[in-house]
Amino acid sequence: MSNKVQVERNIIYTSKNRRPYGVKLKFILQEHYDFQLEGACALLVANGLIFEVVPENENPHLKGYCIKVVVDGFATAGEAEQVGLKVALGLLWSAVSKSYSARLLYKTPLPCTVYDRNASRGATIRGYGTVSMSYGLDALIDPINQILESESAVDPKLLVAVEIFASAKLETTERAKFVGLVSSLEPLSTQEKYDIDELNELINNFKQEIESSELEESLKNSLKGRIEQLKIESVSRSIRRMVKSKLPNDKKSLEFVEYAYGLRSKILHEGATDADLEQKTIEVESVIKNLIQLSIEEYIGKA
Repeated sequence: MSNKVQVERNIIYTSKNRRPYGVKLKFILQEHYDFQLEGACALLVANGLIFEVVPENENPHLKGYCIKVVVDGFATAGEAEQVGLKVALGLLWSAVSKSYSARLLYKTPLPCTVYDRNASRGATIRGYGTVSMSYGLDALIDPINQILESESAVDPKLLVAVEIFASAKLETTERAKFVGLVSSLEPLSTQEKYDIDELNELINNFKQEIESSELEESLKNSLKGRIEQLKIESVSRSIRRMVKSKLPNDKKSLEFVEYAYGLRSKILHEGATDADLEQKTIEVESVIKNLIQLSIEEYIGKA
């Protein structure tokens, strides 16, 4: 351990006024999974941070194993918030990389809550349950360390994608699971704006024709707004481009992603289903997990 890290940890423990802020978040694992925690424990992770990991069961109606993570010792609230987002991404990346399902528990705009360590926290109630599938704590800490060691800020779209994916299997119906998994593709992709003079001219001409028509005014405005969207590529096209970029030699995965996204649209817009939906859910989970892993590796590799 470097002397700098040791000094930082001593400051966190002994000088709350110098490091007055902390951040906390909660997540729930699917039923029958845990991390072999018999009670609260402190973990030493990257960058000299100190984690408190606490198993909880404050809501008996939650089906699963709830864990609270507390990270203490930040000079500013903004610093605490940024680390909190990294911890959230690390927890979700643990779920994705280790193939279990998890869901962040929050009712605030962000999945983490910043607090003043010098203020009273109030009383807490803790409970414990029996589960049948356990992971070592390295399955939790190693992915978090990978994220914390990156010097880049968390991409909010990547965080959303991993959050949707990690929680999808907690849905109770096969259609909901499938829709959730496939929906995580959208934030992984970025829609590009077309910069084509001929296309812009066609759109402008069409808008002028609509304006000069005898259509009702609100309909005109609606049509012109929709036409303007033609300057931006469709979500399905952006997903196709993203998959081709990340899996350039995997034609089978590209074709399956296109099929799965089309089926998702039919489920949402037509109420459709599929006789082999369970198998397709397994297949699409494998492909998207691969895409998320490549995205995480890109994030970790950023300078």
